Amino acid sequence: SHVSARRPLERSVLWNLQLENLRNAVAELNAQEQELISLHYGGELSMEKIRKVFSVSQMAVSKRLKKLHAKLGSSVT
Repeated sequence: SHVSARRPLERSVLWNLQLENLRNAVAELNAQEQELISLHYGGELSMEKIRKVFSVSQMAVSKRLKKLHAKLGSSVT
């Protein structure tokens, strides 16, 4: 991609901006959404374990994660 052709400093600055945007986007999520992100990425729990934490179906967990990815992805592009 065109990003990889940039100099290291520019890549680093861009990465930091994206990280800051992501942090801000996560901060705007509700408590349950933040917990879901935290369990999935921080705790690296499987869908099955997350499903039990939230007492919902695995499909519901999958849908919520997809929705969160879309929401967070738009904040860093």
